[in-house]
Amino acid sequence: MRKRSGAIIGLILMAAAAAAAQGPLSQAKPGPAGAMTLAECIEKALAANLGLAIEALNPAISDESRRGTLEQFLPQFQAYSQLYDQKIPSTWGVEGPTVKTQQDYTQFSLSEHLATGTDLTISGYSSRTDTTRSYTTVNPSYHSELRFTLSQKLLKGFGPAVNRYETTKAEQAYDQSLGTLKAAVLRTVYDVEEAYWNLVYARESLRVIEASLAQSRETLTRDREAARIGAKTSVDVLSAETEVASRETSLLSARAGLEKMENRLKALLNMPVGTDEEGGRAPIVPADAPTAERRTIALSDALRMARTERPEIAQAESRLAAAGLDVRYHRNQLLPDLALNFNIWNPGQSGVRFIYQDDNPLSGIILDKVEGGRWDSFRDLVKQNYGNISFNVTLTVPLAGLLSRSALAGARLSQDKAKLELEKAGRDLEAEVLEAVKDLETADRKIEASIRYRELMEKKVEAARERYQMGLVEREWLFSYQSSLDQAKADEIQAVTGYRIALARLEQVMGTTLKAKGLKFRGYAL
Repeated sequence: MRKRSGAIIGLILMAAAAAAAQGPLSQAKPGPAGAMTLAECIEKALAANLGLAIEALNPAISDESRRGTLEQFLPQFQAYSQLYDQKIPSTWGVEGPTVKTQQDYTQFSLSEHLATGTDLTISGYSSRTDTTRSYTTVNPSYHSELRFTLSQKLLKGFGPAVNRYETTKAEQAYDQSLGTLKAAVLRTVYDVEEAYWNLVYARESLRVIEASLAQSRETLTRDREAARIGAKTSVDVLSAETEVASRETSLLSARAGLEKMENRLKALLNMPVGTDEEGGRAPIVPADAPTAERRTIALSDALRMARTERPEIAQAESRLAAAGLDVRYHRNQLLPDLALNFNIWNPGQSGVRFIYQDDNPLSGIILDKVEGGRWDSFRDLVKQNYGNISFNVTLTVPLAGLLSRSALAGARLSQDKAKLELEKAGRDLEAEVLEAVKDLETADRKIEASIRYRELMEKKVEAARERYQMGLVEREWLFSYQSSLDQAKADEIQAVTGYRIALARLEQVMGTTLKAKGLKFRGYAL
């Protein structure tokens, strides 16, 4: 039975080094400036990471495109009005040299395209014509009409699947952008966790080296004093000086690695890099201690969750659905255009009607006139005095569809490609999950091994120190064992932080990071 408490206790003690030990990791009290927990880092990354900010715009753009495609189903209103005054030379002598005509004309229409392939239109117009043309029986004359038109596609363009093609494509693009955004969020959260724990490792490794350097410097001081009184030789002092120089070199490398890890985390959080506190660039001090709480996940469970939560699978399925939609749409476009057209309209007419002698306008003798106006023509519409109906069917056969089927062929190839992509996504997913599960198991075993190795090295160094004090071993052996102990402490820190990174990686490949941590991103349903 593995003992997790031993791993945690070992981690707390490994930063200590003999007399110059630093405080244990779990009791470290970082200063308020720059101290951040992992949860705070993740929260800041979700709010400020530039890569996520850019990616978050894509769903909004796709959603606006989707809204735009719905406009084709909104009612369209059109209005048209004109007024003209026309003068033309007469070609009939009795009319005089010039014929004058004044007309005002107003038209409106309200139309709507339905997802079934139906076009509905209600239109109407009203006009007034006044002319000097001779022998006109009604002048000025008023004409009006109200018309209802229905046109239904029966083959090409029939049905919601075809008419909502652009909208469905836009919805699929929106889903794709959501999947890409979720993948970016999962990747960013993992990158933050990885950078955070690597920073913890870098800081604690630096502590170990600093403690080891302090011990080496103390040893050098004692050896110099012993050499002064003749208890040690100059060779002993030189050996101690060499060990101190080696520790100082390691310290420089550790500090450079620490700054590199800190700058990487700052970049993910969109913070200024560097550690110039006067310039407002305080270092990030991890406030969380790495603990290795065991988490056992069966491979079958991990695969099941990954197939449900990973956005790549949903995206591949969406692409396959989109390819199938393309095939149906282009197949429909090859059909003849058969349309049913139905019209109902009611005209109205009125005006000033002249009564000629013997009802003969050519006589030129006006006996009386009947007054009428625009509203009289409207009354004809209401009463439906002149109801009309028309019904026709039109057939258009596109020759291009008979000769070329490249669009349909291309859609079918894209469908075959989408099927292979879905299969590949599933295979890649299985490989990633298997690798992540194995890495977590390996990281778990590394903790146990590193704890045992560090404990053995501590005993070995203690024994070597006692033997050295009795003169049974040379100083170089003691320094070699001490170096091995320092490396064992660093390896234990790396094993614990590596376990947390492996766990974060498994959550990423399963797609459960957001649910496991209770995270949300800008109101998106990810």
